[in-house]
Amino acid sequence: MKFKFVFLLALSLVASSFAIGQQARRWAIVTAHGPAASSNGEIARAEARLTDDLTTQLTGLSGVALIDRASIDKVLKEQNFQNSDRSSADTAARIGKLLGVGQMVMVQVYDASYTTHAEQSGNTTRTTGTVVLRANARMIDAETAVIQAQPSSAFQESVPVSETSNSQGGQYGPIRVPARKKVTGGDPKVIEDNEWAKASETVAKDLAGKLTSALPTISAVPTAKTVSAMVAGIVNGEVFINRGATVGIKAGDKFQVTRVVDLKINDPETGKPMTKKQPVCVLTIVSAEESNASGKCQGGLPQSKDVAEPLR
Repeated sequence: MKFKFVFLLALSLVASSFAIGQQARRWAIVTAHGPAASSNGEIARAEARLTDDLTTQLTGLSGVALIDRASIDKVLKEQNFQNSDRSSADTAARIGKLLGVGQMVMVQVYDASYTTHAEQSGNTTRTTGTVVLRANARMIDAETAVIQAQPSSAFQESVPVSETSNSQGGQYGPIRVPARKKVTGGDPKVIEDNEWAKASETVAKDLAGKLTSALPTISAVPTAKTVSAMVAGIVNGEVFINRGATVGIKAGDKFQVTRVVDLKINDPETGKPMTKKQPVCVLTIVSAEESNASGKCQGGLPQSKDVAEPLR
């Protein structure tokens, strides 16, 4: 009896874990590349770095599956979004549909700078470096373009860079003491790089925590409907079908491509020609646009009007 109870408990836990796994949210973390980043190289670099750091912070988060950087970059390149403003909710939602995700996390830096300031006191000059980083991460529903969360974070810190002391020389009797200059501190470039890294990691950690806190209010991405499609043709070795991201098709989906073959015989009761479905190949989707998708076929050579049915 005890063994039966333990077995049923284990089975229940496995089933629960499976159900939770099925409801995992699919997120894509993307640089917004808004007006500030377009006109300021410092902000653009900070935005790219922060996007990578936020991705690192959210990797492994329970209940969330992140789209890999290569897939994101591929879609941005194909749709000519690489250097364009992606900060609007509608544009983010469009990209999200192409990627097949439930939510887009658009990372936008609106202030990023590193400046140095020298202050003199007597014969000593002290130089400090100050880094400033302010950003937000807007979570946008890919289906409705509704902003579901919009946490922001800021970091500012000043650190000593160098200290320069000048001592005047002089003649002391028969001895002449030359003027001396003493400089202490580290490599200014290394100090600047370290400050940028600290700022980005701190802001990324803060934004990740705020997005995680918002999880209970964000619905999981709905299960895509089972959609059949038809082969449109082959272009440059890629097989195209006539359905795409708007019906839930995404990169990595697999389809069984079949062809209806006329058996050259008639049904003895109805007199109608008899046909059967003949497997042609298995299509793996590589890229999904709004109204079509394309990929590679393993098996035979498909042709126009062959039917592509989702493989579970």
